[in-house]
Amino acid sequence: MGILLRYYICCVLFCRLRATIYLFPILIMRKFTKRVIVFLAPIILLTIFMEILSRRIPNDYSYKNKYLEHNSDKIEILFLGSSHTYYGIDPLYFKKKSFNAAHVSQSLDYDLAILTKYKNWSNLKYIVVPVDYFSLYSTLDSGAERWRKKKYKIYYDIDLNTKMFYNFEIIDGKLKDHFSRIKRYYSEGIDDITCNKLGWGTRHKSTESNDLNETGMEAAKRHTLDIENNVCYKENIERLNKIIQFAELRNIKVIFITSPAYKTYVDNLAPKQIKNTIYTMTQLSNKNKNKNTSYYNLLNDKSFVYKDFYDGDHLNEIGAKKLSGIINNLINKEE
Repeated sequence: MGILLRYYICCVLFCRLRATIYLFPILIMRKFTKRVIVFLAPIILLTIFMEILSRRIPNDYSYKNKYLEHNSDKIEILFLGSSHTYYGIDPLYFKKKSFNAAHVSQSLDYDLAILTKYKNWSNLKYIVVPVDYFSLYSTLDSGAERWRKKKYKIYYDIDLNTKMFYNFEIIDGKLKDHFSRIKRYYSEGIDDITCNKLGWGTRHKSTESNDLNETGMEAAKRHTLDIENNVCYKENIERLNKIIQFAELRNIKVIFITSPAYKTYVDNLAPKQIKNTIYTMTQLSNKNKNKNTSYYNLLNDKSFVYKDFYDGDHLNEIGAKKLSGIINNLINKEE
């Protein structure tokens, strides 16, 4: 009996030891998981709270989307495009009711997306689309400012193959900058809108102009792309044709322009790239003349002088007034 009892006790102890050894890592992981959750919960809650606060700060994208949702049926001239239009065309100088729907680095795919998003263009008579040195050979997604895709996804609900990363306002950039934006708006009432009521960008002031020589050369270099193996060209031509088709169905005229730039920008452009741009747009315009399409190359317009430019390829408020006047006259001639 003594031997059997000792054997039984040893078996019980062995089983308990084995169970303890088996359960020990599980118990440790449970404690670790709980501690991680306790540690991360405030950070996750703070991040969600910051995201909500950040999205509620008015900005150019939310403002323009809201404006177009309520006023697309009243607009007679719509301006699309990138920063060249955003800073270069002020609808205040047009007799017809106009709106600037351009954004910094906005590419032709987003021009088309904005145009087709709003269903009521009952009074629209003209669509002005800039096709500049870089326009045919790039998209927002292929450039350094692809982070702006989140702005269209969040505030326009425009999703052009937007990755999950671009569904959040505060996921990129410095955390301190997001804190500063939130503090600035909720404590001082300063929002992120940098355009006037009709969408023109107001930050490029003549009193704060940059070195035109340096910025002209830098911008030309930045905008020069490999056009021999370019994957965007064919798709961008298709987008231009879709804009023309959209306009034709609604009896709207399309005016393509190449924006004016300072000589230090123009002189440093790759000849083949700019020649191909002008040739392509001239051919596209001639092909679709019967569809109310025209093209104007203003790149070397001599009426634009040093005082009209904020930097090598962007106009200031003086230049914007001049360009707006020129386009207004072109539209008057189209009638």
